[in-house]
Amino acid sequence: MAFNNVGTLVNLNPGQSAFWSYSYGGDHGTQMATADVKIPSLGGVHLAFDQKKRKVNDGTTTYFVTITNQGPGSCFHNLQGGGMA
Repeated sequence: MAFNNVGTLVNLNPGQSAFWSYSYGGDHGTQMATADVKIPSLGGVHLAFDQKKRKVNDGTTTYFVTITNQGPGSCFHNLQGGGMA
């Protein structure tokens, strides 16, 4: 299941990071999320890394990702991604 434009917009200056979590209420297998970079942009390059998954006994599954702006300028983003099909 692909998704775009998810979550509140976050502005990152070069070197800043944002930690995200998202959930579907159940286990949707392997999911990946990246920055859905917005325009206008001052040239920020957003790197998604540290993908994680947590599943608890009631079946609740939460996914996590960290996004860092590598510069050279600031930029807004929220999330886009989806499953490995």
